[in-house]
Amino acid sequence: MVSFSPFAQTDARPVDVLLVDARQLVRAGLTRVLSDSGYLSVCGAAATCDEAIRLARKFAPRIILVHLPDDTVDVLDGSRKIKRQFPDVRLLVLTGEADLIIQERLLQAGVAGCVSSFCTVEELFTAIDTVLSGERYISNSLAQKLAERRLPGKEASPFDQLTHRELQILLLVARGKGAHAIARDLCLTQKTVNGYRNRLLEKLNANTDVELMHLAARAGLIQIPRYS
Repeated sequence: MVSFSPFAQTDARPVDVLLVDARQLVRAGLTRVLSDSGYLSVCGAAATCDEAIRLARKFAPRIILVHLPDDTVDVLDGSRKIKRQFPDVRLLVLTGEADLIIQERLLQAGVAGCVSSFCTVEELFTAIDTVLSGERYISNSLAQKLAERRLPGKEASPFDQLTHRELQILLLVARGKGAHAIARDLCLTQKTVNGYRNRLLEKLNANTDVELMHLAARAGLIQIPRYS
């Protein structure tokens, strides 16, 4: 059991945490770790952000811990939805070390903290303690990389100029989805989706969807499977 001294509580009741992770085994492991703290209680577990929103209405958690590996679109959109509907809930996101663009967008969307998915249990508790105390938390390694992106003379990322909708559609295109599927998922017309796609090609100086996919992969926005 990990020994941890939580922030000063106003009562003896445990802090309710809602977990969001697509993997049932990971959710079970996090539930055990958080419960062993002695002051955290997992009130629910969801596989998607949409499911988390439904559970949050039911359980009213103090904190929502989100980790959806390989589903950046759901994390970005889900985090924005959660913050709009539950502005007082502290949202902590576990992210990959390479997802710098995504981390910036999450922080801009108002999440309480980003912590590396490779963090120790002790750092996870520190992050939870920090955001519950009303402050923001960013892992040291992530904060350093984010700061390096803004150093004078550092070349700006072409992805910084993208709107949320453009980044959303880029991620879906990079995952191999066509205009019809994207339009269905986002409740848009195919004409609208194609308009966004054309703007993406222009802004990123690309000619095809395959080029968009490779640009997204080089920026760490998606992972392309490698086969031996």
